[in-house]
Amino acid sequence: MTALVIDIGNTRVKWALADRNGLSQPSGAVGHEDVERLFAAWQSLPEAPDQLRLVSVIDRPLVSQIEDWAAQQWGVKPERVRTPAEGGGIRIAYPEPGQLGTDRWLAMVAARARGLLPACIIDCGSAITLDVVDEAGLHRGGMILPGLAAQQAGLSQIAPALPEADLNQPAPLLARNTADAVAAGLLQGTAAAIEGLCARFAAETGLDLPMLLTGGDAAYIEPYLQRRATVLPDLVLAGLASLD
Repeated sequence: MTALVIDIGNTRVKWALADRNGLSQPSGAVGHEDVERLFAAWQSLPEAPDQLRLVSVIDRPLVSQIEDWAAQQWGVKPERVRTPAEGGGIRIAYPEPGQLGTDRWLAMVAARARGLLPACIIDCGSAITLDVVDEAGLHRGGMILPGLAAQQAGLSQIAPALPEADLNQPAPLLARNTADAVAAGLLQGTAAAIEGLCARFAAETGLDLPMLLTGGDAAYIEPYLQRRATVLPDLVLAGLASLD
């Protein structure tokens, strides 16, 4: 059986084909505004999926568009996955599990399936989420920070004279011009915050917490970490693929 697993984030749609062994092809991604390109990519898949699994942090018309298109093209209704109190070998810390983003739970599920627990799982997207999970799959709790784009947007709004950061250029720790100073604040500052929080989480829980990074901005942040971190770009999709 072939499944199409879909992760609808705040700004992008990511997807991949999966089989009983996990993700079977490299993932793809498009922005929310590129629905036509999304459907064109799906039409060119090597085979039509038998099953669709979907996670979404939004409830915009985009979700209904995808559901309608899949029904028309493949005769398949997507299964929308939501956060349970316990599932996939993970027990959620929230008293109301529905308040925890399903993408966060799926990243924990994937980490457990790969034997990577205990860990601090850091999803570097529009928001940066940090979740601590112990070796038994017990979620100890987490934190949400603004992502790189959100930080840049907030800074531009309150200080419009400042330049936008070029995240593709090196960001020195001690900047000697304003553009580098903004980039350093975003990249060096975010990396330091992540490391510092993971260290506090480890002290609070008494756990050894390797850092697992996922999400679209993980590749920007990881080079500025002083501690070793493992980058797993498709952790949420892998979690979707691993569900029974």
